[in-house]
Amino acid sequence: MTVEYRVLGPLEVLLDGVPVAVPAGRGRVLLATLLLRANEFVPVDELVERVWDGEPPAKDRAHKTLQTVVLRLRRSLGAASCVRTSSRGYSAEVAPGQLDLARFRELTAQGEHRAALELWRGPVLANVLSDSLHREDVPRLEEERAVALERRIDADLAVATDVLVPELRSLTRTHPFREVFWAQLMLALHRDGQQAEALAVYQEIRKRLADELGVDPGRRLLEAHEQVLSGEVQASAEVPRQLPLTHSRFVGRERELARLTEMLHTRRDEPVLIAAINGVGGVGKTSLAVHWAHQVAHHFPDGQIYVNLRGFDSRAEPVRPLAAISNVLLALGVSVADLRSEEALVAHYRSVLARRRVLLLLDNARDADQVRPLLPGTASNLVLITSRNQLRGLVAREGARPVTLDLLDEQRGLDLLTSRIGAHRVAAEPEAAARLVAHCAGLPLALSIVAARAAYDDSLTALAGELAGERLDALDVDDSTGVRAVFSWSLRSLSEDAARMFVLLGLHPGPDLAVAAAASLAGLPLVRTRRLLGELVAGSLLDTGTGGRYALHDLLRDFAAERVADLPAEPRAAALRRMFDHYLHTTHTSWQHLQFNAAPVVTEPPAPDVLVEPVADADAAWARFDAEYRVLLSAVERAGELGEDDFAWKTMFTLHDYLSRKGHIHDAAAGHRVGLAAAERLGDLDAQSLMHRRLASTQISFNDFPASEFHLREAIRCAGGNVHAEAHLRRGLAFSFERQERFAEALEVLAEIHPRMADDQDGYELGRHLAAFGRAHHKVGDGARALELCLLAAERFAETEFNGQDAGPAGNQETLGDIYLGLGRYTEAVESYERALRVWQQMRAVTDVASCLILLGTAFIQAGEPARAREHLTEALRVADGMLDRENFQEEIQQVHELLASVTNV
Repeated sequence: MTVEYRVLGPLEVLLDGVPVAVPAGRGRVLLATLLLRANEFVPVDELVERVWDGEPPAKDRAHKTLQTVVLRLRRSLGAASCVRTSSRGYSAEVAPGQLDLARFRELTAQGEHRAALELWRGPVLANVLSDSLHREDVPRLEEERAVALERRIDADLAVATDVLVPELRSLTRTHPFREVFWAQLMLALHRDGQQAEALAVYQEIRKRLADELGVDPGRRLLEAHEQVLSGEVQASAEVPRQLPLTHSRFVGRERELARLTEMLHTRRDEPVLIAAINGVGGVGKTSLAVHWAHQVAHHFPDGQIYVNLRGFDSRAEPVRPLAAISNVLLALGVSVADLRSEEALVAHYRSVLARRRVLLLLDNARDADQVRPLLPGTASNLVLITSRNQLRGLVAREGARPVTLDLLDEQRGLDLLTSRIGAHRVAAEPEAAARLVAHCAGLPLALSIVAARAAYDDSLTALAGELAGERLDALDVDDSTGVRAVFSWSLRSLSEDAARMFVLLGLHPGPDLAVAAAASLAGLPLVRTRRLLGELVAGSLLDTGTGGRYALHDLLRDFAAERVADLPAEPRAAALRRMFDHYLHTTHTSWQHLQFNAAPVVTEPPAPDVLVEPVADADAAWARFDAEYRVLLSAVERAGELGEDDFAWKTMFTLHDYLSRKGHIHDAAAGHRVGLAAAERLGDLDAQSLMHRRLASTQISFNDFPASEFHLREAIRCAGGNVHAEAHLRRGLAFSFERQERFAEALEVLAEIHPRMADDQDGYELGRHLAAFGRAHHKVGDGARALELCLLAAERFAETEFNGQDAGPAGNQETLGDIYLGLGRYTEAVESYERALRVWQQMRAVTDVASCLILLGTAFIQAGEPARAREHLTEALRVADGMLDRENFQEEIQQVHELLASVTNV
């Protein structure tokens, strides 16, 4: 089945080449809006504004009405439907090659402007009635088409001018103030021998601009006028063409190529366009620069000059700027023998370039100071720079346009490998090819080395196995071109302190870190740490992420880990202790905001020079865990390997509440196994009890009840008679039994400890016991006793200053709701469920929120309120859609669909 979506003309959907009916009106507006932002979720509120053209229905009906529009559109499209739903909104999920707009942009990025323009079938979305769509979105697409047309004509001017004149005359009538078309018309006329007519065209547009807009002709018109007046003398055979060979199968950088081309064609009055391509060594900066320079070389008829500045070269010192200037002048055929002073040489260099249109590729620059003297002073030239340094000084002072080159994603990495070794090799060993791409961590140099080795008939499977062991060894070619050598020269360019910081990052487990963690690792103040991290970022040895965080990519992490192993044992161990202490104390502080009535597990102070960041409240704790939980899981795994057992079990214990409420159940189970092993090595029975308790909780989530019962009974054994711990664990057993409908056993396991808990002085702990005991009575059908116990539990909970971060009160309110519902007391049932829901929402426990919404929906059905039932059941589906452990919620989701079906027509 082949599906095509077309927006470059009337909106069309084709299924196996046959048009599919798209509903007129709002359905077309919705589909068009989603296709213009393909594979991106568009928020519901934004879609409502667009679909109703800024006049949406009342807010309480808007979303439901939009759902109806979506449903009708999906039904009309049938097998060709691309509309997807999530908690973030709606999207059009479009595969490569299905959408004409995406294909148009791919072709223009590749310089295939004629082929791109052939995709246009008429006015954009001509059959879609929407003022806002045609006011806000369509003009941008028309501008893209016009730019592509300009570039296609630029290419055609070099080969055929007579046929262009009629087309350009039509374009100047359609776009009366688009100066590029007028400039192209002048050149086409001039090159066709019609110089007088060309000059008349210039006078016509000059007068029109002055009379109607009050402006003078822009750069393109002035340049075209100058060429016509001068007779456009073409360069001689000595014009330098120094660009290195570009790879015939260059792939993977379409977005970057498009951005560079956009820079070239949208510059206005900059003195000179400077594009500074930066990135880590081996990321493909030179390959990108050379490939794009070949694409745009025709814009610079006076030459394309390549200068290797050797800023990070292991075999030579960086090239001095004056030496580079002399070489450029010699390439242009200009003698420098009479230029004695540096000032005279630079001045003459800029004068020469001012009379020419030259592309200057400055490769492998060390820093801004090396580049600055080489910059021309006029807009007729282009300077393209590559550097591992971000060249921030050039960006700030000279207006350089930075282009940061990132690592390749999995698909683009596979495309690069395929382009080098052939599709047949990849198809023969697809799994090995995917592993090779993963091991190379998106670094083009590494992929190129692998491809070179594969070219000599090395098996991809064998290569993947070798890289899985020692990646840096497998990616070494020689002392100057291997990955390790490239990284080494980047490291040598740093200050001593920044180099030490980079090496210490080899101890960090990843995937990213905050400034405070780096400061603790290095034992340095925050201000100095920020400066050193900034130096690493500027040198492309460290990446910045969201929220002020930093990350090393995998191969750089391997390299740092190699270097840190060379440090003396004691400084290395001290750095690790500081890092673990930072994470343990910060995590413990965050955990204390997400629980209630629990004793701390971390009581000792942090080590000297450890920075523990304050956590103000529950919201701050959630934000900290959101940012750090992946790091914490990696740190626990590392701690387990290194024997840092105290850190491993305490961190997992404090991380559990966050992981379980967010639905990271698989991560929690894996981490708790590491924590339990650590507690067992310590011989700490209290720690073992706590970790068995955490593991039991995850096993219940997996419905692995034999495993959960084992861990709970082991936890009771290790608790050694602690009545509160045993009561908590028996509640876990009762819950496990309830999930298996072993209600009598659930009651029995709680009844065994009831005599010891009945007069407990801790009112909150007593409330938790009474709530569970009451639920167990409810499940065996003793409603009166259940109601009595649960109301007593509610009284005990009400006596505490509850912070909203424990399941006890919410669970008790749900039980009360169940009891009231069974008694037909619907108002009280709803009120109890709503009180429970507020606590679950405050705890951000998504699974419990969804379950409680289902209970509310059920209560409203029984109360004869179908509209309110549908509202809550629909919300339950929305919450479930965002769950990470959605596979464990499938029965409940099916229940919701059945309940919704029962009230659909009521």
